[in-house]
Amino acid sequence: MGDTMADKNYLHTAYSWSADGIDGFTTVYPNLNLIEGTKDFSGDWINSGAWQNDGTYKGLTVKKRTAQWNGINKTFTAPKDGVYTFSAYIKASGTTTTIIRHRIVNGVAQTDHLIGSNFDWRIDTVTVSLKTGQTGFFRYEISTNNADAILWTAGHKWESGSTATPYMLSASEVTTADWPKYVGTYVDTNPVSSTVSSKYDWDEMKYRVYLDGTPVGGSKLLSFDLENLKAGTSYNVQVSQINGNVESDKSESVAFKTTLPK
Repeated sequence: MGDTMADKNYLHTAYSWSADGIDGFTTVYPNLNLIEGTKDFSGDWINSGAWQNDGTYKGLTVKKRTAQWNGINKTFTAPKDGVYTFSAYIKASGTTTTIIRHRIVNGVAQTDHLIGSNFDWRIDTVTVSLKTGQTGFFRYEISTNNADAILWTAGHKWESGSTATPYMLSASEVTTADWPKYVGTYVDTNPVSSTVSSKYDWDEMKYRVYLDGTPVGGSKLLSFDLENLKAGTSYNVQVSQINGNVESDKSESVAFKTTLPK
Protein backbone atom coordinates (compact mmCIF):
# COMPACT_ATOMS: atom_id res chain seq x y z
CA MET A 1 0.00 0.00 0.00
CA GLY A 2 1.52 3.34 -1.07
CA ASP A 3 2.28 6.31 1.15
CA THR A 4 -0.42 8.88 1.65
CA MET A 5 0.24 12.58 2.11
CA ALA A 6 -0.41 12.15 5.84
CA ASP A 7 2.39 9.55 6.05
CA LYS A 8 5.04 12.02 4.89
CA ASN A 9 6.90 14.43 7.11
CA TYR A 10 8.33 17.66 5.71
CA LEU A 11 11.16 19.67 7.26
CA HIS A 12 10.50 23.39 6.90
CA THR A 13 13.31 25.93 7.14
CA ALA A 14 13.27 29.71 7.43
CA TYR A 15 15.82 32.44 8.15
CA SER A 16 15.88 35.68 10.11
CA TRP A 17 18.17 38.42 11.38
CA SER A 18 16.65 38.19 14.88
CA ALA A 19 16.33 35.41 17.45
CA ASP A 20 12.51 35.60 17.43
CA GLY A 21 12.35 35.13 13.65
CA ILE A 22 10.57 38.44 13.03
CA ASP A 23 13.30 40.69 11.59
CA GLY A 24 13.65 39.91 7.88
CA PHE A 25 11.77 36.61 8.11
CA THR A 26 12.15 34.62 4.91
CA THR A 27 11.71 31.04 3.76
CA VAL A 28 14.05 31.76 0.83
CA TYR A 29 17.75 32.26 1.58
CA PRO A 30 19.04 35.54 0.07
CA ASN A 31 20.97 35.45 -3.20
CA LEU A 32 23.97 37.73 -3.69
CA ASN A 33 23.37 40.95 -5.59
CA LEU A 34 24.93 40.91 -9.07
CA ILE A 35 25.60 44.67 -9.17
CA GLU A 36 27.81 46.84 -6.99
CA GLY A 37 26.95 49.88 -4.90
CA THR A 38 23.25 49.23 -4.43
CA LYS A 39 23.24 49.81 -0.67
CA ASP A 40 24.27 53.46 -0.99
CA PHE A 41 23.96 54.13 -4.77
CA SER A 42 27.74 54.45 -5.06
CA GLY A 43 29.26 54.13 -8.52
CA ASP A 44 27.85 54.80 -11.95
CA TRP A 45 24.12 55.39 -11.39
CA ILE A 46 22.19 57.28 -14.07
CA ASN A 47 20.02 60.06 -12.68
CA SER A 48 17.79 62.39 -14.65
CA GLY A 49 17.55 65.39 -12.36
CA ALA A 50 18.73 65.86 -8.79
CA TRP A 51 17.93 63.11 -6.32
CA GLN A 52 18.17 63.75 -2.60
CA ASN A 53 19.25 61.44 0.18
CA ASP A 54 16.31 60.97 2.56
CA GLY A 55 17.35 58.73 5.43
CA THR A 56 17.43 54.95 5.31
CA TYR A 57 15.03 52.03 4.90
CA LYS A 58 16.05 48.59 6.19
CA GLY A 59 19.56 50.00 6.54
CA LEU A 60 19.69 51.10 2.89
CA THR A 61 20.18 54.61 1.56
CA VAL A 62 16.89 56.16 0.40
CA LYS A 63 16.79 58.45 -2.63
CA LYS A 64 13.92 60.95 -2.96
CA ARG A 65 12.55 62.69 -6.05
CA THR A 66 9.80 65.34 -6.25
CA ALA A 67 9.69 66.43 -9.91
CA GLN A 68 8.04 64.95 -13.00
CA TRP A 69 9.74 62.57 -15.45
CA ASN A 70 12.77 61.76 -13.35
CA GLY A 71 14.17 58.38 -12.41
CA ILE A 72 17.27 56.45 -11.45
CA ASN A 73 18.86 53.33 -12.91
CA LYS A 74 22.10 51.41 -13.23
CA THR A 75 22.87 49.16 -16.18
CA PHE A 76 23.20 45.44 -15.49
CA THR A 77 25.18 43.21 -17.88
CA ALA A 78 24.38 39.49 -17.84
CA PRO A 79 27.49 37.41 -17.01
CA LYS A 80 25.99 34.33 -18.73
CA ASP A 81 22.84 33.15 -20.49
CA GLY A 82 19.99 32.77 -18.05
CA VAL A 83 16.97 34.09 -16.24
CA TYR A 84 17.49 37.09 -13.94
CA THR A 85 15.25 38.87 -11.47
CA PHE A 86 15.32 42.59 -10.73
CA SER A 87 13.78 43.95 -7.53
CA ALA A 88 13.67 47.28 -5.73
CA TYR A 89 12.08 48.90 -2.70
CA ILE A 90 9.89 51.83 -3.76
CA LYS A 91 7.42 54.21 -2.10
CA ALA A 92 5.27 57.11 -3.35
CA SER A 93 3.01 59.81 -1.98
CA GLY A 94 0.83 62.61 -3.34
CA THR A 95 -2.82 63.24 -4.10
CA THR A 96 -2.72 61.84 -7.63
CA THR A 97 0.91 60.81 -8.00
CA THR A 98 1.40 58.12 -10.66
CA ILE A 99 4.57 56.01 -10.73
CA ILE A 100 5.58 54.19 -13.91
CA ARG A 101 8.29 51.53 -14.28
CA HIS A 102 10.20 51.62 -17.58
CA ARG A 103 12.01 48.46 -18.71
CA ILE A 104 14.85 48.53 -21.24
CA VAL A 105 16.39 45.17 -22.18
CA ASN A 106 19.49 45.10 -24.37
CA GLY A 107 18.80 48.65 -25.53
CA VAL A 108 15.17 48.01 -26.48
CA ALA A 109 12.43 49.75 -24.51
CA GLN A 110 9.67 47.34 -23.54
CA THR A 111 6.14 47.85 -22.24
CA ASP A 112 5.85 50.44 -19.48
CA HIS A 113 4.14 49.31 -16.30
CA LEU A 114 1.89 51.44 -14.10
CA ILE A 115 2.93 50.86 -10.47
CA GLY A 116 0.24 53.00 -8.85
CA SER A 117 0.06 56.04 -6.59
CA ASN A 118 0.33 57.01 -2.94
CA PHE A 119 1.62 53.67 -1.63
CA ASP A 120 3.86 52.66 1.28
CA TRP A 121 7.13 50.75 0.86
CA ARG A 122 6.79 47.72 -1.39
CA ILE A 123 9.08 45.41 -3.36
CA ASP A 124 8.62 45.62 -7.12
CA THR A 125 10.06 42.64 -9.03
CA VAL A 126 10.52 41.71 -12.70
CA THR A 127 12.06 38.60 -14.29
CA VAL A 128 13.79 38.69 -17.68
CA SER A 129 15.81 36.31 -19.86
CA LEU A 130 19.20 37.60 -20.98
CA LYS A 131 22.08 36.19 -23.00
CA THR A 132 25.72 36.71 -22.10
CA GLY A 133 26.64 40.39 -22.49
CA GLN A 134 23.09 41.64 -22.90
CA THR A 135 22.03 44.52 -20.67
CA GLY A 136 18.99 45.54 -18.73
CA PHE A 137 17.84 48.30 -16.44
CA PHE A 138 14.64 49.49 -14.84
CA ARG A 139 13.63 53.04 -14.16
CA TYR A 140 10.89 54.42 -11.90
CA GLU A 141 9.39 57.78 -12.82
CA ILE A 142 6.79 60.23 -11.56
CA SER A 143 4.44 60.71 -14.50
CA THR A 144 2.31 63.46 -12.93
CA ASN A 145 3.39 67.05 -12.38
CA ASN A 146 1.84 67.62 -8.96
CA ALA A 147 3.43 69.80 -6.30
CA ASP A 148 3.07 67.10 -3.63
CA ALA A 149 4.31 64.18 -5.77
CA ILE A 150 7.20 62.27 -4.15
CA LEU A 151 8.98 59.07 -5.16
CA TRP A 152 11.41 57.20 -2.89
CA THR A 153 13.60 54.28 -3.90
CA ALA A 154 16.12 52.01 -2.12
CA GLY A 155 17.63 48.57 -2.30
CA HIS A 156 17.98 47.76 -6.01
CA LYS A 157 18.97 44.18 -6.73
CA TRP A 158 19.76 41.90 -9.69
CA GLU A 159 20.04 38.17 -9.02
CA SER A 160 20.12 34.87 -10.85
CA GLY A 161 16.92 32.85 -11.17
CA SER A 162 13.22 33.63 -11.27
CA THR A 163 12.67 34.06 -7.51
CA ALA A 164 13.17 37.41 -5.81
CA THR A 165 15.01 36.90 -2.50
CA PRO A 166 15.63 39.41 0.32
CA TYR A 167 18.05 42.25 -0.37
CA MET A 168 21.74 41.36 -0.15
CA LEU A 169 25.01 43.06 -1.06
CA SER A 170 27.26 41.93 -3.91
CA ALA A 171 29.99 39.33 -3.42
CA SER A 172 32.68 42.02 -3.11
CA GLU A 173 30.69 43.99 -0.50
CA VAL A 174 29.00 41.37 1.69
CA THR A 175 30.28 40.40 5.15
CA THR A 176 29.25 37.62 7.50
CA ALA A 177 27.25 40.17 9.52
CA ASP A 178 25.02 40.94 6.51
CA TRP A 179 23.56 37.44 6.23
CA PRO A 180 20.66 36.09 8.34
CA LYS A 181 21.96 35.01 11.73
CA TYR A 182 19.17 32.65 12.81
CA VAL A 183 17.59 29.58 11.29
CA GLY A 184 14.15 28.25 12.19
CA THR A 185 12.75 24.77 11.59
CA TYR A 186 9.68 22.66 12.21
CA VAL A 187 8.29 19.38 10.86
CA ASP A 188 4.74 18.55 9.81
CA THR A 189 2.81 16.74 7.08
CA ASN A 190 2.05 19.88 5.03
CA PRO A 191 4.45 20.34 2.07
CA VAL A 192 3.93 24.13 2.14
CA SER A 193 6.09 26.10 4.57
CA SER A 194 4.35 28.48 6.95
CA THR A 195 5.00 32.24 6.72
CA VAL A 196 4.27 32.67 10.44
CA SER A 197 7.60 33.09 12.24
CA SER A 198 6.26 31.78 15.58
CA LYS A 199 5.61 28.39 13.94
CA TYR A 200 9.38 27.82 13.77
CA ASP A 201 11.86 26.79 16.44
CA TRP A 202 14.64 29.39 16.17
CA ASP A 203 18.32 28.94 16.93
CA GLU A 204 21.56 30.65 16.03
CA MET A 205 22.98 29.51 12.71
CA LYS A 206 26.08 27.36 13.13
CA TYR A 207 26.90 26.44 9.53
CA ARG A 208 26.54 27.99 6.08
CA VAL A 209 26.21 25.79 3.00
CA TYR A 210 27.71 26.71 -0.39
CA LEU A 211 26.66 25.20 -3.72
CA ASP A 212 29.19 25.83 -6.51
CA GLY A 213 30.67 28.63 -4.42
CA THR A 214 27.35 30.40 -3.78
CA PRO A 215 25.72 30.42 -0.32
CA VAL A 216 22.34 28.67 -0.53
CA GLY A 217 21.33 28.27 3.11
CA GLY A 218 22.31 27.76 6.70
CA SER A 219 21.77 25.23 9.44
CA LYS A 220 22.03 24.87 13.21
CA LEU A 221 22.99 21.21 12.67
CA LEU A 222 25.51 19.73 10.28
CA SER A 223 22.77 18.58 7.91
CA PHE A 224 21.00 20.37 5.09
CA ASP A 225 18.57 19.53 2.27
CA LEU A 226 19.63 20.82 -1.15
CA GLU A 227 16.60 21.71 -3.26
CA ASN A 228 15.79 22.58 -6.88
CA LEU A 229 18.74 20.70 -8.34
CA LYS A 230 18.77 19.83 -12.03
CA ALA A 231 18.88 16.22 -13.19
CA GLY A 232 22.13 14.95 -14.69
CA THR A 233 24.11 17.93 -13.36
CA SER A 234 27.41 18.06 -11.45
CA TYR A 235 27.63 20.18 -8.29
CA ASN A 236 30.19 21.04 -5.64
CA VAL A 237 29.25 21.54 -1.97
CA GLN A 238 31.23 23.29 0.77
CA VAL A 239 30.40 24.17 4.38
CA SER A 240 31.69 26.91 6.68
CA GLN A 241 31.25 27.33 10.43
CA ILE A 242 29.63 30.48 11.83
CA ASN A 243 30.55 32.00 15.20
CA GLY A 244 28.68 35.28 15.65
CA ASN A 245 29.95 37.57 12.90
CA VAL A 246 32.98 35.39 12.20
CA GLU A 247 32.94 32.77 9.45
CA SER A 248 35.55 30.05 9.05
CA ASP A 249 37.20 29.13 5.79
CA LYS A 250 35.06 26.89 3.62
CA SER A 251 35.58 23.15 3.83
CA GLU A 252 37.11 21.11 1.04
CA SER A 253 34.75 20.81 -1.90
CA VAL A 254 32.66 17.65 -2.26
CA ALA A 255 31.52 16.91 -5.82
CA PHE A 256 28.43 14.94 -6.80
CA LYS A 257 26.19 14.47 -9.82
CA THR A 258 22.43 14.14 -9.80
CA THR A 259 20.87 11.18 -11.58
CA LEU A 260 19.03 11.42 -14.89
CA PRO A 261 15.25 10.85 -14.77
CA LYS A 262 14.09 7.47 -16.03
